[in-house]
This record gives sequence, C-alpha cells and structure tokens, in this order.
Amino acid sequence: MAKIILLSVDRSLAERIEQAMNGRAAVEMSQSIAPDMLAGPAVIVIDRDAIAPERSLAAAISAVSEGAGGRSIVLATPDYGADDILQAVRAGAQDIIPRDGPGDEVASILWRLLNGAAAAGQGNGGRLTLVLGADQEAAAMAATDMAITRARERAPTLLIDCTMPTSAAQAYLDLPVSYGIAAAVGDMDRLDASLLSSALARHGPSGLLLLTFDGGTGTEPVGVGPGDIAGLIRLLRTCCAEIVLCAGSLRHAGLLRELGAQADRIDLLCAQSIRELETSRRLLDRLGSDDAVKAKTRLLVWDHQPSVLLDSRRMGDVLGISAVHPLPVDHARARNALNAGQPIAMEKDGGPYMQAIRKISGIQPPAPRMAFAGLDRMRRAVRRSLERTS
Repeated sequence: MAKIILLSVDRSLAERIEQAMNGRAAVEMSQSIAPDMLAGPAVIVIDRDAIAPERSLAAAISAVSEGAGGRSIVLATPDYGADDILQAVRAGAQDIIPRDGPGDEVASILWRLLNGAAAAGQGNGGRLTLVLGADQEAAAMAATDMAITRARERAPTLLIDCTMPTSAAQAYLDLPVSYGIAAAVGDMDRLDASLLSSALARHGPSGLLLLTFDGGTGTEPVGVGPGDIAGLIRLLRTCCAEIVLCAGSLRHAGLLRELGAQADRIDLLCAQSIRELETSRRLLDRLGSDDAVKAKTRLLVWDHQPSVLLDSRRMGDVLGISAVHPLPVDHARARNALNAGQPIAMEKDGGPYMQAIRKISGIQPPAPRMAFAGLDRMRRAVRRSLERTS
C-alpha cells in the first residue's frame, strides 16, 4: 500500500489527511525518517507548525530531503505567503497543501505524487548505470562511449551528463543542447517517451539521446533540488530501455546514495594516482558502504599502465572493490576525438580502449565473416551440384 509519512505531532492533522485519502493510503506519523520507512511508494509531508520557530523553513526541508531517498516532499502550511512557498520550493519541496484545507484538494495533490512514485518504482524500468570519477571529463567520455555502444543494442538509450560548468558529453558528441535537467523536472507531470524524443538532443549516427545538467546554459539550474533529480531519474527509467548517468559535478551525499541504490551498475573511474584514489574513496563513502552497493560497483582503471606500481589489484583492494577492469587510453586519440566531436565508439576500430568498453558494457564483438568464407563457398557448391542432379 502507498504510504504518507507525516512529520508532525498533531494527530488531528494525521486524521484529516487519512480521511482525505479515504483509506487508500496509510498515514504514518513520525518526528524523523528512518530508512525502513521508505519501502514502496511514499510521500513525505512536513507540518509547518512542527518546525521550531528558531529554525528556518529551508533548513528543515533540506535536512528532510537528504534522508528522503528521493521521495517527494510536501509542506503542510496554514500560510500561503510568497516567501514560504519560495523557500519551500528552493529547499526541495515538490508541492504545498493547505494545513486546514478541503480534503479533495489535499487528496488531489498527494495522489498525483503517489501515482508518480508508484509508476517510477515499477520493476520493468530501464537499466541504469551510474558512472563516477575524480576526472569529470574522463568519466563523461567513458560514459558516452558506453552509452553509444549500448544504444546499438537497446533503444531508446539516454545519456545524462551532470558535468559542470558545461557538458563534456555535449562537446564529445558535438550536439547543440537546449533542454536540460531543470526543463525535464518542470515537465515531470507530462513526461513520457514521446516528449523525450522530441525535446532531447539526439545523436543521429547512434540514436543516443542526451540530457545535460546545464541545458546548454553553462550555469547550474536554479530551483532544482536533490529530490527532484532522484525523482526524475526514476521517472525516466519508465521511458528508456537504458540510461547511463555520468554523475559529474553531483556531490550531494543523500542524492548519490539514492542514485547508487537505484543503479543496476556503478562504474567508478580512477587513474593510477594516489590522489585520485583518495578522491574515489570519498566518492564511495558518499554512496554508502553497504554490501549491496559494493556488490554492483566496478573499478575502471583509466589510462591503465602495467608499469605503474600502483596496479589495478592494489587499487581494488584499497577501495574494497573486487570487480576491476583496466581501461587503456591513447591520449592523443582521445583528445582528437573530443576536439573533433567524433566519439571513439563511432570509429570502425576503437583499439584496445573500445575493446575494453565493449567488454565492460557486456557487448560481444561480431564474429568475423572471413572465418566462414570457405565453408560458405562449399555450401554453395554443394547446392549447385544438387540442383544439377535433381
């Protein structure tokens, strides 16, 4: 059953919400959010009257958002002042309900958010790969080549690049972009596969769709909170067969934990450098150290060099990651590909780098026809002989 988590001490408010929902959603009253409360579709309602007078509204909502696991947050308030609404939205609230308002209005808002959460939480969503790395440009290039490789196997495939101040994936694909995260969040109520295909930038040769953090503006989107991004990713999985998300500049611990929990696979890029290794360790700490996250995390050793003493095995041991994949890089080739806007994945022979990317992506190269040319000629000769004698 869908659930409404009410952060309040007012039982009469809980009863009014329960009556408005007409028994179709459970109302659970609490003063804080525990991880086990977030199972299944849920919406979190914050009672404005339960926030201490000395604490700001924005700080209270932000604190709840960090532990909300991407669930929608609604503010129940008796005052619809412009300042309160602006603070609530900027801090991550998805909507506002009147604390003493009519039941049908309350139910309409909460059911819309619950239905969206239920649809996004269905098990038939697209596969999500989360790509992280200290070097944002390297992570974006690897994520782009992975996404192009997968786009040829599963369509539609979406690449989401959150590098800032501008998208490295956009430059690598040489695509004009005008639709970003903020626009997609604003369209969530009507977002579907048809809208995505018409609004997103599309890489013609591969069919890959691209969504960037800045939307071509070169600036961070305003009014988009961690909960908005997590909810958008859940919704996008219902529209796409494959999503590759390059975390880029995202560093919010709560958001990274939620994305890590959503992801089917987590790929961490790290060069053979003690400084990048430490940065990668901090990224893993933000994801959380539970066994489920570690089990789906792979270490991709960027620009792997066998002669470097800090080898891939030692790096995996330090980070506690058992799945390690060397990723050799021809720097001149990679730089030329980025500057020309021609991804290596589009080349006929991408060399050892693309062999590693295909292996990481689970794509088997096609069997060469030359090995079967002699057998094919023999079959044709046998058929001609049979035709002559029949």
